[in-house]
Amino acid sequence: MKKKIGKVFWIEGFSGSGKTSISKFIQNDLSKKFGTTIILSGDILRKFLDKKGYSKKDRINNSYKFSEILKYLTEQKLNIIYSAVCLNNSARNIYKKNIKNFFQIYIKSDIKKIIKLKKKATYKNKKNILGVDIKPEYPLKPDIIIENNFDRSVKILSRELILKVKKKLI
Repeated sequence: MKKKIGKVFWIEGFSGSGKTSISKFIQNDLSKKFGTTIILSGDILRKFLDKKGYSKKDRINNSYKFSEILKYLTEQKLNIIYSAVCLNNSARNIYKKNIKNFFQIYIKSDIKKIIKLKKKATYKNKKNILGVDIKPEYPLKPDIIIENNFDRSVKILSRELILKVKKKLI
């Protein structure tokens, strides 16, 4: 398969919604269909670049640098599964503007259920938590929506996602 640039499979949703787990399940399928595909996340880039802030302003500012990294990698013909909490229109628009092959996947889940099920330690005694302290800004027209009510396995959700990706892109 010849291509000029890679794709970014942007997976967005609350912390604990299943983004990272789903990313791991779909990586092999996406690599087979679209070529070499790596997994990155906002957390990984924060760690690499020593970015500590989580306020809405910090999240927007990080988007400029993070989107440049993703753009560079796609120019090297790499596909990227990028998981980010985001849920911020300004930040999301920065990525969309910088990245040509941007495919948006939204993992829809209930923040109250995530907290009740104790899916992430993120929600304990911290500030600037999206969905708790910061009002989420949901994507208006993502390419795909996957609903995670935590009543199906990540493997089943991942299969559903792959089928939807194939339908949209192949």
